Amino acid sequence: MKNIIYQYWQGEMKPGVVASTKLMKAYAERIGAEYRFDHNITIAGKFVNVPIYYEPANPLVDASFDVYDNVALVDIDVFPVDGLNDNMFDLLDGEDAGICTEPKQPYFRTIYNSGGINSVIDKKWADICKRHWGVQYPVDSKDRPEVFNTGVVVISKAGLQKMKTEWPTFQEYVNQMREFPNFYRLFQDYFSAFIHLPNFNLKRLPNEWNCYMHKVGSHPNAKIGDNRPENAKLVHIMFRTADDWSTDVLWRITNKPIAEWNLHLHKEWPNEPSKTDNSLLGQLKDISNVKS
Repeated sequence: MKNIIYQYWQGEMKPGVVASTKLMKAYAERIGAEYRFDHNITIAGKFVNVPIYYEPANPLVDASFDVYDNVALVDIDVFPVDGLNDNMFDLLDGEDAGICTEPKQPYFRTIYNSGGINSVIDKKWADICKRHWGVQYPVDSKDRPEVFNTGVVVISKAGLQKMKTEWPTFQEYVNQMREFPNFYRLFQDYFSAFIHLPNFNLKRLPNEWNCYMHKVGSHPNAKIGDNRPENAKLVHIMFRTADDWSTDVLWRITNKPIAEWNLHLHKEWPNEPSKTDNSLLGQLKDISNVKS
């Protein structure tokens, strides 16, 4: 089988970006896959007017990926756990693509409204997708649209061809969503919609393949959302400015429980400290100088 892991980054090669590319390339070598990292080039962006947000989808428009049996799209803030040898390409068994959900997001979107992202808008978005393209978008047990995360996606050769020939273009989708908050016009929601077309064979991947780490909400007492199970494979570190962090810090966050991170941060982290001279950004920049 000819498989490839693909990552993309637009901007400066910050420490976290270097760390992710190095670790994902090493992982690809361990499982016998090829690896490709594109930096500051425009491919998918030539086809849509929100270009930077579609560049991770370059394989959907770049013919050079057609030779592969499977293609994995991996965000630049995703890190393999130490010594990972399980082959992500073994997750598909004839399906067109595989992706993980964000199981807690439907609930969070009922209590938070960040950037216009909430469950009410989710339902309107899903309705538009159904009326215009026949998308059968799934809901959870409380009738809330589910949330899928494109930080880790595995696509088969057949699935990639369906995406290229049967899905609307990026720009068609963006144009239809012009009345929605910007978030809903980006690649993650584009992909999440059309994997639910009737002719597309989707596999829900076990969530250990995209364990997202994030700040829960924007309220003053927000906590760290740690969604890593014991058998975590790939950890998605979704903290703002994480690409400024050192390899050592990112390794600890990926592999250690929170109590053992030993980060030199103000006590209010991950929130902004109140009435102090040490901003969150300043503290995060200091992490790069912290030694184990």
